[in-house]
Amino acid sequence: MKKIVLYVFLASLFIYGCETDFDVNAPYKEVMVIDGLLNANDSVQSIRISKAFLGEGNALVMAQQADSINYGDVLDVQMQRIFNNSVAQTIILNRSEYNDKDTGVFASKYVLYKTNQKILQDGSEYKLIVTNRQTGVAATSRTKIVDSLIAGPIPGGDSIDFVAGGNAPFIIRFTPGQNAYYYEMIIRFNYREINPATGLSTAQKVDWYFANPTALTSSEVIFSFYKNNLFATIGANVPDKPGFTRRIDSLASGLKPFEIILLEGSEDLNTYIQLQKPATGVVQERPLFTTVENGLGLFTSRYIKTVSRFPKQSTVAAFDTSAATMNKNFKFN
Repeated sequence: MKKIVLYVFLASLFIYGCETDFDVNAPYKEVMVIDGLLNANDSVQSIRISKAFLGEGNALVMAQQADSINYGDVLDVQMQRIFNNSVAQTIILNRSEYNDKDTGVFASKYVLYKTNQKILQDGSEYKLIVTNRQTGVAATSRTKIVDSLIAGPIPGGDSIDFVAGGNAPFIIRFTPGQNAYYYEMIIRFNYREINPATGLSTAQKVDWYFANPTALTSSEVIFSFYKNNLFATIGANVPDKPGFTRRIDSLASGLKPFEIILLEGSEDLNTYIQLQKPATGVVQERPLFTTVENGLGLFTSRYIKTVSRFPKQSTVAAFDTSAATMNKNFKFN
């Protein structure tokens, strides 16, 4: 069951004007926060589970304490695969701790619950059940699975061409899968950056996001962009570093310079993303959307397909002739 909760705070001087001693903190209630996007194209599924916290003192200080937001090893986490209204499979998710989150408001430690069981696209739904063994508190959520999208032919074939045809639109199209309501595309450019002082080579990338299809029907999703804008985007996102060289050869094993990443998401994911957009009216308060029963968060489904290509020689040469990239010191031989 999905819920949209709109929190509205009403303060009245007539009610509280004479009140000087009251506790704004309600008695503590355990609230699980669950976030997970199942993807049938992934070999491992990961669910993040944390907890809301409340206490006396500075909330920013409490957020830096790992125990404030993370459960210890006290949760039982499982997914039920439901087919024809019956439980066809029960999948146990295993706990893993990590400390590699970027520095920010919250503690760097976080916990994921993972499984390598294949997510089936046979009409099954998946129900997540999280139970705290110590307190007995349980939270659940259920989702349909987004089916595979079918990518159309990529212009240029096996080697991609961003030059031929002048600045004509480059068009990407695909057939959406069942249960898909949301669509994105990313054009990713991979390259190596070489430090002249140390000779050290580091992997780098530029991601160009497309959040809205150019055209959308029930049977086809189309994204398009102008070819010159690709080089402008790469040039704007590759920093100026005198003496550094960039290369697109000898990338990590299996990696190609250009990736076209196509994403489709469930109806719940679409609702969540739409509600996160900046408010434009007088009312700036945004609804809080959750798919979790007896908790908060988003547990739903998406599908991601990546098409990788090497560039044609004409595209390689354009890095030296495009005003946006010619001074970025790309080397190709």
